[in-house]
Amino acid sequence: MSFKHSVDELILALHGRTARQTLTPATYQQWDREFIFDAMRDLRYGQAFCNEFGITDNHLFYERDIERARERIRRHYLL
Repeated sequence: MSFKHSVDELILALHGRTARQTLTPATYQQWDREFIFDAMRDLRYGQAFCNEFGITDNHLFYERDIERARERIRRHYLL
């Protein structure tokens, strides 16, 4: 295990994730189109994303601004 890998895993663990989950843009776009059903159930964008993909990310989960949540998803979870 390289030093960089160890540091990356430590950073992810500190943010509540044990391993970084990545999604393809196509998978994300499909989920994004289906988000309307979660929105009708009054779920936040990040909350619905975390629930759908089994991600523990409190910053994303509680984010109320959709654009900020989308940016966080793009930065942290898309390939």
